[in-house]
Amino acid sequence: MDKTFYIVNLGCSKNQVDGETVIALMEQKGWKYTDLENAQVVIINTCGFINDAKEESINTILNCKSSYPDKIVIAAGCLAQRYGKELSAEMTEADGFVGNRDLYAVPDAVEKIVKGKTRLISPSKPSPECFVERKRLFTFPRSTYIKIAEGCNNNCTYCAIPLIRGQLRSIPADIIIKEIKNFVKKGFFEINLVSQDLASWGTDIGQDLIYLLKRICRIKGDFRIRLLYMHPDKFNPEILPLFKKDNRLIPYFDIPFQHASEPILAAMGRKGNKDKYLKLISSIREALPESVIRSTMMLGFPGEKEDDFQCLMDFLKKAQLDWCGFFTYSREEGTKAFNLKGKVPIATAGLRKEQAQDLQNHITEKRLESYVGKEIEVLVEELIAEEDIALGRGYMNAPEVDGAVILHSGKISSGGIKPGDVVWAKAVKRNNIDLEAIDVRLS
Repeated sequence: MDKTFYIVNLGCSKNQVDGETVIALMEQKGWKYTDLENAQVVIINTCGFINDAKEESINTILNCKSSYPDKIVIAAGCLAQRYGKELSAEMTEADGFVGNRDLYAVPDAVEKIVKGKTRLISPSKPSPECFVERKRLFTFPRSTYIKIAEGCNNNCTYCAIPLIRGQLRSIPADIIIKEIKNFVKKGFFEINLVSQDLASWGTDIGQDLIYLLKRICRIKGDFRIRLLYMHPDKFNPEILPLFKKDNRLIPYFDIPFQHASEPILAAMGRKGNKDKYLKLISSIREALPESVIRSTMMLGFPGEKEDDFQCLMDFLKKAQLDWCGFFTYSREEGTKAFNLKGKVPIATAGLRKEQAQDLQNHITEKRLESYVGKEIEVLVEELIAEEDIALGRGYMNAPEVDGAVILHSGKISSGGIKPGDVVWAKAVKRNNIDLEAIDVRLS
């Protein structure tokens, strides 16, 4: 058997880490990772979080099998874990389905599917807690994600994550530290910590995020740590002094508030309200004036009335978030919100989303203006040599979700700058939600 494979990765950064881990585990078992054209087996690492993601996953499976009928197409990831039994019975286009509860089971599962022994492997027990060296990454040079926990105990009423990934399982600090040290040794500059909720790390093993961050700060080297996804009700302000002590901790806080109306938040299974969340934002900015705050908001949750929406709009005006993403409620089977009354019409939810996004765009543009005239550290991601510019990110830009820094430098077309370089540049203007900056070496 020609043991060659390729992974099509869909979904969030946590899923991306899973995909990279599967590649490492498959290679340990003698499989060879190659490109799509030359692979015998194609693994679709699916997302199953909301309807749009599920549709994308299904369409990707169908298109792959249609385009490559002679290849073995296997659906893995969240969709396969959540709906594996149903899909295995109904979706004959795929050759097999492998859940993501235990990534260590994937290589053997792929072998069985290839040999025609089964169509479905759906592990119920989670992966063992071991260090896996990921050598093939889907990120830009010198940037990576490290997953520090799996699953979630917050049980928001709209969220299917606990159904897919289970309850919170914090990855031991020793393993996290070992992985960070491994990437630092390889010269990585930006390390993004991810999980369903970073703020809950350690609560299941008698530790907390402060303990983990203190251990990370003891690692020697020139690198940056970015924290992504912290539940606002679990956010511990006592982490803020650590950012003052160690500038390698990026003062970027991704806090998914989801809404501002107290009745809607309560229906979502959350404990906050507009005033509490505004106070949290204020406390962060008071402690760290240079901090960047990103959030997400859900429109059209069951029971959302016009007053609730206006409460959210007022929150956005007062919060002055640096970045915010918006999406409409997706009704998910098995969640507590599935049977809630007060369904909001799709058109109404969509209109509210557009109005909130339009307001936030103006706020984001205004916030970006504050960087003009300042020098910022830019991690270069890609070059556009014909225009003699590079695209990169500053500390205010998280990977994939925020704007970029457009870097002007006389060293680009000559090969003096490459992806992965860190360049100090002076921001000279805002361009929509991007910043344009000039390499300080030109001045």
